Amino acid sequence: MWHFRGLATSQAMDQAQIGRAIASGKGFSTNFARPLAMGQLKANGKNVTNGIWADTYNAPLPPLVNALALSTVRGKWKMGATDLIYAGDKAIAVFSIIFFLLSVVMLFFIARRLFDQRLAIFACALLLLCDTMWQYSLSGLPQMLLLFLFNVALYFLVRAVEAKFAGTPVTKWLIAVGVSFGLLALAHALTIWIFLAVLIFSIFFFAPRGIAAAILLGAFAIVYLPWVIRTYAVSGSLGGVAFYSVFDGISKSEATWMRQLQFSSENIGIGSFRTKISGNLITQFQRIFQYLGWNVVAAAFFVALLHPFKRPETSSIRWLVVAMWGGATFGMALYGLNDEQGFSANQLHLLFIPIMICYGFAFLVVQWSRLEVKFPLGRAAFITGLFALCAYPMVNTMVLAGRKPTIMWPPYIPPYIAVLRSWMQPNEVTASDMPWAIAWYADRRSVWLPDTVKNFSEMSDYKTLGGPIAALYLTPISGSGNKWGDIVKGDYKDWGGIIQRTASLDKFPLKYPTLALGMNEECVFISDTDRTKIKTQ
Repeated sequence: MWHFRGLATSQAMDQAQIGRAIASGKGFSTNFARPLAMGQLKANGKNVTNGIWADTYNAPLPPLVNALALSTVRGKWKMGATDLIYAGDKAIAVFSIIFFLLSVVMLFFIARRLFDQRLAIFACALLLLCDTMWQYSLSGLPQMLLLFLFNVALYFLVRAVEAKFAGTPVTKWLIAVGVSFGLLALAHALTIWIFLAVLIFSIFFFAPRGIAAAILLGAFAIVYLPWVIRTYAVSGSLGGVAFYSVFDGISKSEATWMRQLQFSSENIGIGSFRTKISGNLITQFQRIFQYLGWNVVAAAFFVALLHPFKRPETSSIRWLVVAMWGGATFGMALYGLNDEQGFSANQLHLLFIPIMICYGFAFLVVQWSRLEVKFPLGRAAFITGLFALCAYPMVNTMVLAGRKPTIMWPPYIPPYIAVLRSWMQPNEVTASDMPWAIAWYADRRSVWLPDTVKNFSEMSDYKTLGGPIAALYLTPISGSGNKWGDIVKGDYKDWGGIIQRTASLDKFPLKYPTLALGMNEECVFISDTDRTKIKTQ
């Protein structure tokens, strides 16, 4: 927590503000509106004004866990003007760390069944020294929740494989696996690709063929389908507005798609997806060592595939791990891995780090034994060297690297965002290039900056969001964080004049600019009245 600088990504803040709404008794409501969701609601005959504030983008389990975390700091939901780190950020990070530690416990039981207790202890220690795990536990993203649920599912898979070789019934274990993957999908829908790999594996591994897959699919559906039905009832689409995430990187980024009022499939074809998947696969393979936490032992898993493990259960599980990792890799290639502050909400490679550590460590120790090195304490020195290599990224973060800024700037300065809570009323809407941060730190409604000023004006004039858009908040996300060409000819070209502070506000619906927000006045706040005269609390 000494290195904690607050939540790092848009999705983390988005899920956090939904969690606070749940803890407040408002259900799965959101303060973050996406223009494309308006078009989806309208196209499906839904009430846009009401439906736009019901979340259909995020999986439900992370906000529910965040609601539990935030209930522990209920008296500190309102961020003070002098608070650099929001109490809600800290609560979510602490719960994430707890899930990480629970994942380590689950790994111990998995490794003990596949190998022995000594290797299980070593594997858990290596995982605790993995800097990537700790970094993600502080990001606010649900990866540690995913890791725990994945390890639970993997444990039940191990039990099912053991039962198969022992000749005992596997049904109860398969049901547990299906339920676990259903919960995993409720934490992140991208993990469905991992479940599909398990389904295919079960068809060929368990007998009679097809029965095991049917049991898995039935248990999974019982857990997951209610949420799909709810999403369809709210938005008219089984996937909600999250469905459009699959088009990220196809002619436009996901952010650009979400800022449009209408979706157009023009120039989108099979070739576009083929190019996207191919490019993303190449990127993943180029950065696989990084995605595996710079962990030498985890990377050794791929070489361990060539090693004939004596126990049939251990040997079979490694191929199951390969199948699941392949499913995850394809899913990430289809949807993309977009880094934000060094983190990606779709990063699923880290789920496989614990089990890969087990196999990699077992393989490396066996190979060292075959070298028959005679000098004293040689084995201990070899294992110590492995620990040193795996721990180096953490040592670098904790000791060698320079101290990072106290907050996530750019683009976030939480106290300056939180002041909008006093400036804006609960029923007023702010358009912004970081609506997730306004929804989280200011607890006020915000819409993602529409792609054009015309769409902005129409949304405000027709009160599509339940009222006019009363303010505009622009940050380095659309300004200094972009190149000149991005502002003048790119995604924000229609807002270039306002971003560069050169446009006249005479014909703009909002007349009162405030430039003294953010470091070096890099943020601009424009409203319908002079909000700075409102006394902040």
